[in-house]
Amino acid sequence: MSSASLEMSEILENNPLGSFQKMVMLFCALVIVFDGFDVLAIAFAAPALSAALDIPREELAYVFSAGLVGMMIGALVMGPVGDKYGRRSAVIFSVIVFAVFTLLTGFVNSYDELLLLRFLTGLGLGGAMPNATALITEYVSSRQRNVAVAVIFLGMPIGGITGGLLASELIPVFGWPSLFFVGGIAPLLLVPILLLWLPESPRFLLEHEKDNDELMRVIARRIELRNAITDNALFVQHTEDKKHFPVKALFLEGRARDTVLIWLMFFFNLMVVYFLYSWIPTLLMQAGYQLAEASRTVVVLNIGGALSPFVFSRLIRNFGSKVVLTSCFVLGSISMIAVGQLGSSLNLVMALSFFSGFFIVGGQISMNALSSYLYPTHIRSTGVGWANGIGRSGSIIGPLLAGALVTASFGLNMNFIVFGGLCLVTATASFFIRNHENRARV
Repeated sequence: MSSASLEMSEILENNPLGSFQKMVMLFCALVIVFDGFDVLAIAFAAPALSAALDIPREELAYVFSAGLVGMMIGALVMGPVGDKYGRRSAVIFSVIVFAVFTLLTGFVNSYDELLLLRFLTGLGLGGAMPNATALITEYVSSRQRNVAVAVIFLGMPIGGITGGLLASELIPVFGWPSLFFVGGIAPLLLVPILLLWLPESPRFLLEHEKDNDELMRVIARRIELRNAITDNALFVQHTEDKKHFPVKALFLEGRARDTVLIWLMFFFNLMVVYFLYSWIPTLLMQAGYQLAEASRTVVVLNIGGALSPFVFSRLIRNFGSKVVLTSCFVLGSISMIAVGQLGSSLNLVMALSFFSGFFIVGGQISMNALSSYLYPTHIRSTGVGWANGIGRSGSIIGPLLAGALVTASFGLNMNFIVFGGLCLVTATASFFIRNHENRARV
């Protein structure tokens, strides 16, 4: 390490995960926790909001959709922003946006105000995820990438579970605005901490900055455990072609096919994920289950989704992402269809809901790691952001499709057959992606 010219990628690959990188991972995870809290805050507050503002229940669907549309646009816009101005700046800006507008939601007095503020909140929520993903993947070695993404995406279920617990305690005592006050103030308190201690991605700095060797030496010394970074060490500047608009670059240099396929994976899988989140309790209640029994399936679903990325990260190292993700969504399809076929047994429904979450929700998290792997540093946030943005359009369509099936009275079985079939589309798209992550060399 005493040579004059150093490669940051070699430093990352040749060192174990240290306390500095774990600190970055913690900050990214906290961002996703608050992201998850604020995404679901409107769902927890919806019954009280509907009564307080005299909003018909059916009108709340448009409020939910406004947030999802905002998240879609936020992901599409803030991905390129992160590639141009830095992941750190994009993450912090996104947190400020969703925190401020979540806080303001606590003061709404009308349906129109609520609709607007959920859309604006969604812009920040959608922008935080791709940039946090890009930032953490650029602070770890290739063998740690999937685990790092799994850790930070644990924030989504943690945020959702925390929101549910707080909603049950706060709303009866302090009213529905209290949940939005907590959801706004908490991430705002995180902002000065991020400003002080969240570092920029070293890979981004190498691609976009000049004369930054002093800053790079500081970062490298916090990663390199052998204290071998000399005061005159210089870092290799990469010269990838960045003349193209970042979104256009997603289709250049042989990336077009994989870009379209990863978009299809995100689109169809998020259709299924949001069908599960939105409709499983309702469909099971229509099938004769009690509300408490139906609600527990969502908890089991999230537990499966939280555990599986850690399993998948190990499997991907051993077998590569093509085999693991393609198999994952085939098994997810089987689990989904079986829920509809075996819906008369609560124990079977709970078990199959766990496996549906394990393969489908957990597979979504592993797809974020794959999307970060597909693209080089100078377009990584754009690649992850646009995959998420395209997927968000699927998250809007999925619940609407389920609603149409419910209106047509096709029953529990048909819903799960249709969405199980969509899992097979996701599996097919995964199979035909060329640039999958290969298994680790032993």
